[in-house]
Amino acid sequence: MAAEVERDNDPVAAGEVGARWDGLAKRLHESTADLAALIAGTHETWQGPGGDAARASLGRAAQWLSHSAAVSASVGTAVGAQADAAARARADMPPPVTYDPAAMIRDAAGAGNILVLAGLADEMEARRAEAEAARQKAIDVLRTRDTALHGHVPAETFAAPPALGQA
Repeated sequence: MAAEVERDNDPVAAGEVGARWDGLAKRLHESTADLAALIAGTHETWQGPGGDAARASLGRAAQWLSHSAAVSASVGTAVGAQADAAARARADMPPPVTYDPAAMIRDAAGAGNILVLAGLADEMEARRAEAEAARQKAIDVLRTRDTALHGHVPAETFAAPPALGQA
């Protein structure tokens, strides 16, 4: 289980991906504002049905840009939160505790000390309990991580770009 939280787990790289999504969202918001300003400035020069059609077309583009910016921001936030969840799982994962009764018996018998053999049952029980506690903690860490990862999947999706010709 410890290998599962280590494998392909690079929170720094994931954080950089999230930051790139945030940067895209910012640029899309800026483009939306620029397009809205362009549309607002056309009322005097673009008149009649042609002007109205052009503004309507640009308005659809602005709405799509705005939605795409919101989805990009949501993806950036989600990637950052998922990176945090993965990093937390890596930090919280207990080290594996080896419990090999046969090896413990061989080691105790090989020690040649009767006191080691006499205490073996208690030592084996303690090691088994320690291994089980570490296993349960690892299961909890994985469940917590998986719940967090699934909880940070964005609900929104990117829409297809609008048709900008005849409506």
